[in-house]
Amino acid sequence: MNITCCRLVSKKMHYLAFCLVAMVLPCSFVHASLADELDAEARAKFDAGDNVVVTVEKEGAIWPEVCIYRKVNARPEVVTDLFLDYEHANTFISNLESAVVENTPDPNTKDVRYKVRLPIIFSISYLVRNSYEKTPEGYIVRWHLLEPPFAAKSAVGSLRVEPHGDGSVICYKNHVEPSTRLIAGLRGHAVKEASKTVSAIVTEAERRQKRIAAP
Repeated sequence: MNITCCRLVSKKMHYLAFCLVAMVLPCSFVHASLADELDAEARAKFDAGDNVVVTVEKEGAIWPEVCIYRKVNARPEVVTDLFLDYEHANTFISNLESAVVENTPDPNTKDVRYKVRLPIIFSISYLVRNSYEKTPEGYIVRWHLLEPPFAAKSAVGSLRVEPHGDGSVICYKNHVEPSTRLIAGLRGHAVKEASKTVSAIVTEAERRQKRIAAP
């Protein structure tokens, strides 16, 4: 093969490589939906409008991390505004007595005192720092305990909200570490309560969206 032929082949190879890169690059910047994180069985449940509960075991932890996915017939901003509406949170979350903002370190961060009713026994109070962020995909609220209740050593979590069709998809994630192994058997109850909280958020968000859309 002479030098001229080698140069032609080289140019063709460079052009082919450029075309392949041009085809791949757009795909790499496409953001996958939160719902795409689910397997086929879980996705079918999600599409039916049910809570999809995923538990992730953490090394050395007593309780798992709980992740709950749900489709919401409300715009992302409606869902996020609802989650940040501390004043009225006790009107749609059944076991919540109050949620009071005690401190605002910056415009997107609030320290909130929650008071929750426990079955039969009494109420507990704890302080949580909630941080809000607008992302290219939607919204995310992150939280962690500042002052834990007697039964918890720590808790960290987040709520991701992104567009999905005409509404939203949410992923509620929370990991509570109990203060003692004596209550390890209550993990099933903790998962159930987290699922109830998500259902309450969805129901209220859809109610508010309907009110906004009403003439």
